[in-house]
Amino acid sequence: MPKFKLSKAININGESVTELSYNLEDMTAREKAEATKGYKKAGNMVMVQELDSDYHLYLFAAAVKKENPSIEADDVLRMSAKDSVKAEALVRDFFFIDSEDSSATDTSQDALLN
Repeated sequence: MPKFKLSKAININGESVTELSYNLEDMTAREKAEATKGYKKAGNMVMVQELDSDYHLYLFAAAVKKENPSIEADDVLRMSAKDSVKAEALVRDFFFIDSEDSSATDTSQDALLN
């Protein structure tokens, strides 16, 4: 699985961590829903999921937990702000940019068939 290199180490379970393994590819709908629940429980509301960078960070935390069950979302949320921006972009690109590209492709294929 891919690893996210941290620019600043964080302490997780008594260890200094400089990279986080994550698994966006195999996340289930249930895991995504659990991340959404955690985001809402923290007092947030998802307005437009494609644009909500803080929500993307919770999805990244869920992807880290999928690969490392001993790491909680709160552990991931202690990463530096600089690292969080990179993690948010990673999630946005995976879930929302790729899906926009594929739906545009599907639409143009439909147009060719008609």
